[in-house]
Amino acid sequence: MKPILLVGGGTGGHIFPLVALGEELTARHIPFIFVGGRQGKEREIVGEYGWPFRAITAGKWRRYWSWLAAWQNFVDIGRNFRGFFEALTLLLRTHSRVIFSKGGYVALPMVLAAKLLGRRIIIHESDTVMGLTNRLSARVAGRVLTAFAPNLFSHHDDRYEQVGIPIRKTLRQAAKLKSPQKTRPLILVIGGIQGAQAINNLIRQSLPGLLPIADIIHITGDAEILLHKHLAEKLDRKFKGSYKPFSYITRELPYYYQSADLIVSRSSATTVAEAALFAKAMYLIPLPSSAGNHQLTNAKHLQAAGAAIMSEQQQLTDAKFTQTITSLLVDRVLLRNLGTRLSEYFNEQDAIDKIIGIINE
Repeated sequence: MKPILLVGGGTGGHIFPLVALGEELTARHIPFIFVGGRQGKEREIVGEYGWPFRAITAGKWRRYWSWLAAWQNFVDIGRNFRGFFEALTLLLRTHSRVIFSKGGYVALPMVLAAKLLGRRIIIHESDTVMGLTNRLSARVAGRVLTAFAPNLFSHHDDRYEQVGIPIRKTLRQAAKLKSPQKTRPLILVIGGIQGAQAINNLIRQSLPGLLPIADIIHITGDAEILLHKHLAEKLDRKFKGSYKPFSYITRELPYYYQSADLIVSRSSATTVAEAALFAKAMYLIPLPSSAGNHQLTNAKHLQAAGAAIMSEQQQLTDAKFTQTITSLLVDRVLLRNLGTRLSEYFNEQDAIDKIIGIINE
């Protein structure tokens, strides 16, 4: 059986959906090879699973002007040419007939090589605004799979299909379990790797107003974890166990998703899809510097669909944040409705089966 090539890398939003897909392909004994960049985190992550991995050369395209950016773009054009021939060689050696691309700059040489050889190309877009690689790849792909509704994309046609986002197995299994019993509401705060500082600041300023009404699990990122641990140690004795900061959560994340009454996060599509899997209410604070401002577009669309509450970072104060969170936590019907609508919008329960079915067509 010829292996499927899973292509993507650079950010967690490109890598972890492919990891989720790799888990399911492994379980179904379908061979695959993970194709990523030479410098990204994907090699390290895939290595933990023991899956076959191939690296190809690729270069970014910088869409801003400076002499340095112009020189880097010139150099990276050469890297993309080299990556194209590496991709051709890989396709010919493996005889792979299907390419599943998650995007990221490393994917473009592989997609172009696959088009030249007449191989089947499937791409997946998680956000409401396509990245540059996926915009180019969509012109030659046989199928374009999306997390959001296809009609949000101006050039959508019958190749487009909304399927959700592949989610890792541990989370899918945990979502089927009954939520743990709690004595107080629980807020799960996911700052994320990019832009965590603004959310971290907001949580620090809001703790006096929030801790009397809820427990808080706070994923801060590495840079500020010591600051927040010190803050937790200085809390009044009655709140000692109510605020728990972590730099990152892996093994316990499914439990906290299960337990949360409300999730506060950026509007990264993967995080939103994970919350949808657990049918959890979300308060979204889009990252202002996201490419193409896609996080703001994601959040506005979900709020318009009644599937989330959002506030723009620039307009948010700790007083407004505390007031909104407090009103949400006391309105159990609204929390339940937000979670239900988010779950229905993404239908994550069937996402991975849909995607595998399309790959196997």
